[in-house]
Amino acid sequence: MNIFKSKTKKEVKEKSLPPVSKTSKPKFEKPPVKSLNEGHVLLSGGSVIDLEASERFRMLRAQLERQNLDTNKIDVLALTSAVPSEGKSIISTNLARAFAGDPQGKCIIVDCDLRKPNVHRFFGEPSTPGLSDLLVAGKSLGSVLKEVEPGLDMISAGSPVVDSTRTIESPGFSLLLNELKKNYRHIILDCPPVLMCSEVLSVAHLASGSLIVARAWRTERQLVQEAVELLKNHDLIGVVLNECSDSLSHYGYYGYYGYMGNSRAEEKPKAASSKIGRLLNR
Repeated sequence: MNIFKSKTKKEVKEKSLPPVSKTSKPKFEKPPVKSLNEGHVLLSGGSVIDLEASERFRMLRAQLERQNLDTNKIDVLALTSAVPSEGKSIISTNLARAFAGDPQGKCIIVDCDLRKPNVHRFFGEPSTPGLSDLLVAGKSLGSVLKEVEPGLDMISAGSPVVDSTRTIESPGFSLLLNELKKNYRHIILDCPPVLMCSEVLSVAHLASGSLIVARAWRTERQLVQEAVELLKNHDLIGVVLNECSDSLSHYGYYGYYGYMGNSRAEEKPKAASSKIGRLLNR
């Protein structure tokens, strides 16, 4: 007599199935934030570790904050360049990260270059939804805000638009800045090149200060002078000199940043270093 009962195909199949887990789906967390204070400098394709370069950004932030002690006015800062490929977005992104360390309030960076947006790439975020979606499609502010680092939020450029100038010059952009001022101590506006895009003047008019980024020994001094001429009546603070070397060492594309002081005064601004002076005055 066979005392072992044969199993049906259904029983064999049920027994072979793995047990069903009742636990919730695993949560995927973002990788740890690479801090500027730890020497991590962001580039559009990733990051590099350079303590000296990160210190230059903190020095630039400190210079701007010292200028702000008397007026307490520079809360909206527009960054532009004379022509493309000056490293403007590298400066604006890492300067925003330097301001994000302010314990008195958060910082936000807004990509105002609707033609060739780049800021979102530094943080590995999508470009949409963003500024254009808010101004044109009526998206809410909350839907376009992205927290990219502690103390730092971002509004990317958003979807492509037919007329970038008209979009930026719309009343909605001014209303947006007024709303952001209520919640952020520092607002960084990454703008397109001023000699190529007319909306930069409109943005600079709404900002409380503006900076021009130029690459040392590459940008023609005449182009920088033209950019200065366009912005001198729009609270131009000075010029940040990118890809420069000093007598002590040489830093890479992202490394050394010279700074030319306040150009709001009527007299010709004095350069903070002889290199900047030679670039603009020779």
